[in-house]
Amino acid sequence: MANYKSQASLLLNVLPEVAKETRFALHGGTAINLFVREMPGLSVDIDLTYVPVENRETSFKNITGALERIKATIQAVVPNAKVIHKQAELKLQISNTQAQIKLEVNQAMRGTIAPPIKMTLCEKAQEAFDAFCEIQVVPIGQLYGGKICAALDRQHPRDFFDVKYLLENEGFAEEVRAGFLFGLLSSNRPLHEMLAPNLLDQRSAMANQFEGMSEEEFTYEDFEVTRSLLIKTIHENLTDTDNKFLLSFQNGTPDWRLLDFGDYPAVQWKLQNLQKLKEANPEKHTEQLDLLESGLTA
Repeated sequence: MANYKSQASLLLNVLPEVAKETRFALHGGTAINLFVREMPGLSVDIDLTYVPVENRETSFKNITGALERIKATIQAVVPNAKVIHKQAELKLQISNTQAQIKLEVNQAMRGTIAPPIKMTLCEKAQEAFDAFCEIQVVPIGQLYGGKICAALDRQHPRDFFDVKYLLENEGFAEEVRAGFLFGLLSSNRPLHEMLAPNLLDQRSAMANQFEGMSEEEFTYEDFEVTRSLLIKTIHENLTDTDNKFLLSFQNGTPDWRLLDFGDYPAVQWKLQNLQKLKEANPEKHTEQLDLLESGLTA
């Protein structure tokens, strides 16, 4: 756990400089574990959403400028810090003598479905690391909706650790359902694979990429139970209107009156790809549509 603590310490030294860039909002595990919850686990990545909805060229220009400013301030105020700006990836690699972390802006999922909220570093983290920070966080529904989609996509134990606390506390609330649908429509993976994922054996990931990140017990059995419960919960909570919309979206003809996410870049991109698939390979498109329909009605 020592190295994770060094990474978290570096992250908390850096985060106040990131917070100065108000076009960004924090999402992902750091937002959940260090701001929403009382640090049930550590988090060592800074994942950012670019809040304005602008065209790609304008967005990337503004994001690149903001990352350059963050790089400069970190190197000026954080002792022994070195920062590499990977411009094509919208990423900063940040290190000091003890640790290395990454800061990354999501290239596709730009914009928030509600105004970001300013949050304060949880008390447990303040005491453990002698640190303080306030930062904008994406709205709670989008935060957890994105986390659920990440969990279904890559099936990493770290994501299901966060999902476990959600299901035990707030549950699949209305705002989380909306955030999940937004994440679903923005994902790279086909809709039917997200809603009925091929269950992966993640024992190796559990041992090598999660153990030591939390003092709270989270066994492999907990992971499997949480994964099954999440999939069951999603299907129990999606409405007939949701299902109707998802089928219309998969068919390339979404009814935006049912769900008003049509202006977001990631959603537009996924829709364009579906429309291209429908034209170029109608058999594969029909197969995916049938798989989605059978998955939604199962």
